[in-house]
Amino acid sequence: MIQYLNEDEVYRVGMCIEQAGLEFYTKMAEKADDPGTKRIFRRLAKDEKGHLAFFESLELGTKGGMGKMTVEVDADVSSYVCSLVDGGIFKHIGSMEKMLRRKFNPESALELALQVEKDAVLYYTEAYMATRKRKTKKALERLIDEEKSHVTQISKRLEKVRKAKEKGK
Repeated sequence: MIQYLNEDEVYRVGMCIEQAGLEFYTKMAEKADDPGTKRIFRRLAKDEKGHLAFFESLELGTKGGMGKMTVEVDADVSSYVCSLVDGGIFKHIGSMEKMLRRKFNPESALELALQVEKDAVLYYTEAYMATRKRKTKKALERLIDEEKSHVTQISKRLEKVRKAKEKGK
């Protein structure tokens, strides 16, 4: 699918991913009981907010670039582009909305966060391989590295939560 997206659309999908992550992590931080899990979700929310700002700051060399359309058209286009990949690589983003309505379970929340971050790494890696523009590759490389660090952080926290759960049995 990604080979059919232009550079602007790749960034729009990225913004959808980061926005969904920001909302999820912010709400999970509010729901978390234990300080360690609360801290990791706060850090992830902060990073996702930074990624959104990063996307918004990019000067894209595509026709029209980002930020050139009116807010209404821009939101509609972004929603449409994001819907193209819903149910595919990002099916876990929909699960985030469902989890927000349930009672907080740190292990389940971290497992879902881990899967979403892995999906983001995969998406950005595919986008990296599909683009030929040096500036885009550099931007995507940065995002890939940061998303990989999220995978590591979440994995470590998940391991601690599981160990604590085992001790509690």
